[in-house]
Amino acid sequence: MKITVVVTTYNRPDFLGKVLEGYQHQRRFPDELVVADDGSGPATREVVDAYRRRSCFPVLHAWQDDIGVRECHVRNLATRQSSGDYVIYTDGDCIPGPWFVRDHEVLAAPGWFVQGRRFMVQAKGNDQVTGRERGHQLLWLWLCRGIQKPHHILHIPGLAFRRKKATRVRACNLAVWREDVNRINGWNEKFVGYWRQDSEFVVRLLRAGVKRKDAMFSTALFHLHHSKPLVQEDLDRNTKLLEAAWSGPIFVPEGLMQSLPEGSVSRPQANSQDPT
Repeated sequence: MKITVVVTTYNRPDFLGKVLEGYQHQRRFPDELVVADDGSGPATREVVDAYRRRSCFPVLHAWQDDIGVRECHVRNLATRQSSGDYVIYTDGDCIPGPWFVRDHEVLAAPGWFVQGRRFMVQAKGNDQVTGRERGHQLLWLWLCRGIQKPHHILHIPGLAFRRKKATRVRACNLAVWREDVNRINGWNEKFVGYWRQDSEFVVRLLRAGVKRKDAMFSTALFHLHHSKPLVQEDLDRNTKLLEAAWSGPIFVPEGLMQSLPEGSVSRPQANSQDPT
């Protein structure tokens, strides 16, 4: 099984550097990693290029013009440019624990997608967490209020439970077979902003007959603290799109299988540049 990790980012090179470093300390490396870049500036490009030069697996940089928050669009762009048959979607503010990729590999099964777990990092913990902490170090971080939810400290690979609803969905830790992503035509590009697109994606997977399992005590990520301003217009529009997903097309027309738009590029080479 060839595993692709897709990391979505926008203008947080400080976070992205820590996240990418986490993939150099995996017990099972991804077969490739694609940075899905929603229009970041040169500082992000420099982080990716420096990381690519020393990475032990292929690294791609899928970049698109900055015309607003278009996470679905850039996830589709990155997915099209990937070659794995199993895709782990995550974000550039989520540091993987050392068992992250291996845990997902253990849980992967045809006809299923996996919702992973996350530690919420408090603001005071952002500079301390590396993702490589041992159990006693995580416990200390929790006692010092650097992280939340200490029950995730326990690591038991392979445990999961079936969830039939599209609730508690987090696209920052979601693993899907590529053939199932193709089946629903990927992420719905009608979404703009940060809200509801992950739940809508899962609704269509469930309607397509793909079953869901939620990891227990494995697939841990460390979600770094940051603010996310609420744009009510985006939330209202995206909520309507989510509601429509229960009866609308499973294979969305504005999704994965379309031609690459102008201004979208992939940079597999270390000397490539963003368009100007």
